Amino acid sequence: MTFALPTAVAQEDTQKESSEEQHAEEAKPKGRLALRGEKRRKRIMEKYETTGKTRSCVPMRSLRQSIILDDSTIFFESVGRKGYMNKLPRECRGLLREERFAYSNSFGSLCRAEIITILDSFGRSWGSCSLGDFEEYQKKPKTESNE
Repeated sequence: MTFALPTAVAQEDTQKESSEEQHAEEAKPKGRLALRGEKRRKRIMEKYETTGKTRSCVPMRSLRQSIILDDSTIFFESVGRKGYMNKLPRECRGLLREERFAYSNSFGSLCRAEIITILDSFGRSWGSCSLGDFEEYQKKPKTESNE
């Protein structure tokens, strides 16, 4: 069975450039794609803090969405107060640009070394990569300044 988690796309992220522009931007060290990933990472770090725990697997039923931060980092938002940062062992070229991936799983958990397949907007495969460990995060306690 193949699954695809909804991928968060911020409102400013919805405009897509032509394929050539996307590849050119990806090659730049601080192109639009890199800046978009940095903004997403900043928003996550404002809401979450690390627990210091890592897990090799997380239950898929608890995952709400995935947020792609760069070509080697995915943040999985979970129900409740948890989230999981997954640092892929190797760069997965095109992951940030395409913002879509799928995986095949019959065990009910997403685990380290699970293979994900990058998909373009037409559902075509752009390559595959394996996941790393899941670093656990929890939502920060609410205060007047971050509500």
